Amino acid sequence: MEIDGFQQLDLEKSVPSKKTTPKRIIHFVDGDIMEEYSTEEEEEEEKEEQSTNSTLDPSKLSWGPYLRFWAGRIASTSFSTCEFLGGRFAVFFGLTQPKYQYVLNEYYRIQNKKSDNESEGNGSKTQAAEVPNEKCHLEAGDREYGTIQQDTAEAISQ
Repeated sequence: MEIDGFQQLDLEKSVPSKKTTPKRIIHFVDGDIMEEYSTEEEEEEEKEEQSTNSTLDPSKLSWGPYLRFWAGRIASTSFSTCEFLGGRFAVFFGLTQPKYQYVLNEYYRIQNKKSDNESEGNGSKTQAAEVPNEKCHLEAGDREYGTIQQDTAEAISQ
């Protein structure tokens, strides 16, 4: 039996085994690992893509394609550079921030304040005077607090 085992090991060594590496290894939370291998069709497609995507050698081109190649390369490089610098300058000069955001914030703050005042009720601003010689009490935050109304000012001056 040992001879048979030895012969099997010998056969396994003599057969050139193609060791494939997994295309993707997925690790799960529970500790499981799944290895994903590529198929022969996918490998053929990758080889075709590599052959079509290979860069051109400009030294082997004639004048027309050579000029077209360099014009395309210069145009794409210029466009990429302008796009990158434009984004950086926009951030530097603050063009990515809203121009009138402080006005909007103030508007929303005033609207919230008005809605809070309305929810408190309209009758809470003035209170009825219990003492006959007192006129009325106004809240300290009211617009009329501390001001003399025009009718009162005319009555005092006459």
